Amino acid sequence: MSTAEPLADSEDFIQLGSSSDEEEQEETEDQWTEDEDEDERETLPNGKRGASASASTSDAKQPSEKCYNGRPLPPWLKGHKRLGKGKWPEISDMINEEMTLFVKYISPTPEEHQMREWVITRMQRVLDNMKLMDADAKALCFGSFATRLYLPTSDIDMTVMLYKQSSSRKTVAPAYEGKEAVRRFLYTLARHLKNAGFCRSCEVIAHARVPIIKTHEMITGIAVDISINADSGVQSAAVQTSFSDSVYPDALRSIVLVIKQFLSQRSMNEVYTGGIGSYAITLLAVSLFQMHPRILSGGLQLSKNLGILLIEFFELYGKRFNYDNVCISVLENGRYLDKRRKGFFNMAQSYLLSIEDPCDTSNDVSKGTYGILRIKQTFGGAYDLINNAIFAYHQTRKHGEPINDTLRATAGAAASGSGDQSRRKRIKAMDGNAKRAPTNGSGLFSNDPNAHVSFLSSILSVSPSVLRSRERLVQEFYKGSMQKVLGVQYQPSLTSLLPPPPDESDKVAETEEPPAEKKLSAQDRISTMHFDFAKPGDGSAVDVITISDG
Repeated sequence: MSTAEPLADSEDFIQLGSSSDEEEQEETEDQWTEDEDEDERETLPNGKRGASASASTSDAKQPSEKCYNGRPLPPWLKGHKRLGKGKWPEISDMINEEMTLFVKYISPTPEEHQMREWVITRMQRVLDNMKLMDADAKALCFGSFATRLYLPTSDIDMTVMLYKQSSSRKTVAPAYEGKEAVRRFLYTLARHLKNAGFCRSCEVIAHARVPIIKTHEMITGIAVDISINADSGVQSAAVQTSFSDSVYPDALRSIVLVIKQFLSQRSMNEVYTGGIGSYAITLLAVSLFQMHPRILSGGLQLSKNLGILLIEFFELYGKRFNYDNVCISVLENGRYLDKRRKGFFNMAQSYLLSIEDPCDTSNDVSKGTYGILRIKQTFGGAYDLINNAIFAYHQTRKHGEPINDTLRATAGAAASGSGDQSRRKRIKAMDGNAKRAPTNGSGLFSNDPNAHVSFLSSILSVSPSVLRSRERLVQEFYKGSMQKVLGVQYQPSLTSLLPPPPDESDKVAETEEPPAEKKLSAQDRISTMHFDFAKPGDGSAVDVITISDG
């Protein structure tokens, strides 16, 4: 098949909205910037923001658990002061700060990450104990865990590579090359996993396009998907890591994690149910960065415009992108291809999203996302909801509360019900002959400059079950169950916030008085710790910018 040519004029297929720092509305510019003060707030070692020395008495009070509109304060803002600096901060700066706080909150703690590492180690122990005579079995991790783009509830994707013994080249052992041999090994591995106490039960999906075992590790409860000899996932993980750590280290991880959480809470993140996977989400975000005119010209600093980029992501893929005719490619610094020339066009399903795989240009990464119409609609709805939240807050600052019925219905405390469908019902109830609420003095909104505000909570939430799951995993870490099974110890060298191991706490010099240590609960650790992932070493990342179609 001939190589597809880039589209001559990308403007026929995409329009990007301008960023807030490029086109400010004249009537709001003065309102957003007046009365700003230059008081700086301290950044504490645990990442929380404290009051400045010149802060008022009211600032020193315990932060409110409600937002300005009466809604509950989302968990990623608890313990923090109001977003932004000054009395009336720039709304774009407030969204950017909230993005940073959310990513910090949703990122795994060192304990959570280490428990996942130990799951892989335990898997390798099971393979070693199988004592295969005709292959060397190695457990390799790919997917979101390998790329460090995983959510607390994400599963671990791993593949068992059955290499030929005593071979310098990593080639698959001849006895395990056929599909039938792979299926037989899946059932054998499932028995060994249960006998070793790795899990209570296994589901073997032997006749799928890629046969896998689906199970949950017994101690951690983490879901694990195991395939055999599927090394393509390892290659795609290297591409994702290269983009997130080397090409766009200031923005890509943040955008991908927010989009993944957004889709996860709507059950749109699994490809086998028509959703969109982590690899495709990453490539969508990379394409947005590559084709963004202000990023290309160097006029947009990514780290200071995370919120703007998130809104433009929803606008592009929810309202602007031409799914019927365009294929996305991140090769050669990014381009748009014609789906027909590329060979990805499906006459019966022309609406499908098409993304060229940078590791295999004949592969369409998103061909299995048959629910793309619903995903597109949801992206468009998210764009509307965030913009409504922004306008509602701005009107509250200017008029005391939103003057628009729709904004009042979606932004007020009465709109705290869950789900986009309930929001649509409330908006519909405001239409027609519904009585207009008073524009002033309703008491539902507060224009107090120090009142909390959250824009992301209009589209994001973290369920109590997720919080309980994270807390349980951290508690399991400190119980030491996995350490006893594997016979290992954990040296907390990644962060200074972890307490020293019990056997090290007595080794304080006699001349020194042991410092008083505040014991943090598991929930405290979840809310205060942040894992800073190291960048890959030399040679460990794939430079996707230099990959060509050849």
